[in-house]
Amino acid sequence: MKTLKLSDFLSAINGQLLQGNPDDEIQTIVKKVNNLKEHTLYFHSNKKNISAESLQDKSNYTIVTEDKDIMSKVSGTANIILTANCKDSYWRFIDYYRNQFQIPVIGVTGTCGKTTTKDMIKHILNRSMKVHSTLYSQNGLHLNLHYLLGLNEQTEAAVFEMGVAYPGNIKSSGKYFKPTIGIIINIGEAHLEGCRTLGNYIRAKGEMLDVLPDDGVLLINADDENIKTLPIASFRGRVLSFGKDSAAAYRAVNIQYENNRMIYTLHVEDKEYKVSIPGYGEHNVYNSLAAIASTAALDIPIEDSIQCLSTFRTMERHVKMYHGAGNVTVIDDTWSCNPSSVRSAIDVLKKTSNGKMEVLVLGKMQRLGNQEKKQHIQMGKTIVDVGGVDHLITVGTSARLTGEQAIALGMSPNQVHCVMNATELEDVLAEIQREDMIILFKMSLGKMNPSFRRVVEKYRFI
Repeated sequence: MKTLKLSDFLSAINGQLLQGNPDDEIQTIVKKVNNLKEHTLYFHSNKKNISAESLQDKSNYTIVTEDKDIMSKVSGTANIILTANCKDSYWRFIDYYRNQFQIPVIGVTGTCGKTTTKDMIKHILNRSMKVHSTLYSQNGLHLNLHYLLGLNEQTEAAVFEMGVAYPGNIKSSGKYFKPTIGIIINIGEAHLEGCRTLGNYIRAKGEMLDVLPDDGVLLINADDENIKTLPIASFRGRVLSFGKDSAAAYRAVNIQYENNRMIYTLHVEDKEYKVSIPGYGEHNVYNSLAAIASTAALDIPIEDSIQCLSTFRTMERHVKMYHGAGNVTVIDDTWSCNPSSVRSAIDVLKKTSNGKMEVLVLGKMQRLGNQEKKQHIQMGKTIVDVGGVDHLITVGTSARLTGEQAIALGMSPNQVHCVMNATELEDVLAEIQREDMIILFKMSLGKMNPSFRRVVEKYRFI
């Protein structure tokens, strides 16, 4: 966090200094009274009274509060700022702090690929700039303030994931981050637990249009049917599209799978570029297009971005391919599991199997709410529509619906296996194992018993 003096923001938050030194410094914000220490700031926005005991042995801290009575509980070294509305003062402080940095901020949202796209952008910008970003795929709202306070005097650009669990999440993140460039990578079926319907989820992703400034840049996937339903025409800033569509401003053609890389030709205006990125899957082509387009909006030459992406390292458990002993190939895509990411992973399986026996290990698709049963049944049809696989192994009762539907639509019962635990999964894999096979593990391992991770690791390294 950039160090501030109380006098810097007192008027901005409509605060009155009842006690203390306006030249005292603030070095960080804390969320709990117990975490107060020297040069920290706490907004007392809840109705619970602060006890004198919780402030014992603490000094040189600052509290913003609506409670005048707190004066009898604090030490003489404390700074007390009185405000009529503490929550309002909090948001005013957030607005003030963000406005200290006149830097480009890229907000990334989408059902799949947020983390990879964010990391690709950061990988490109790191070459010439000091960049701050969200960590891994940790994009919960409770982390937003932490990420915002990571901006300091050295920061030249920031890249933040903006996830959606409920409607209003992007508007909330937008209050913190104030993105100048917004990316919507794709919109599929996910987080229906909180959004309840796909329509609500699409509109929640579309909040990106509302949080960008009138002179901002919006980047959208030209091939995504759900994105096309958003009121893009109402956005006052600049709109750029990416994808395979002939109208896309950043268009990928001649897409090929080659030596654990995706190779394609990029068309921008009247120029062509050859692009090579590590990892398999057309979803990564879209991720790279978004990264190239967003960094080009920051005047990074396209050639430089392409060169940087050639050395990008894909995240663990994100469609990572491993070649074990006996010519067994494993695709580890166990970070998360939703209908969009399952379809993308199956596409990689089909395009890289090259005659090998195809095995799909499918776990429960997460956070689908009242759509859970419908989406798992629909996935059975999806698997059959792409030609099926040699063996489908479903894990758990929800995924079992996928297997049952695949059988109903023509897959042989001998090809479909339902398991309920890691031991049963290992037994089925041992039974069908042969040297020339490829296994796609598609599950949300973080929400499963750790024993499943051991099965995946066993086959990654056999």
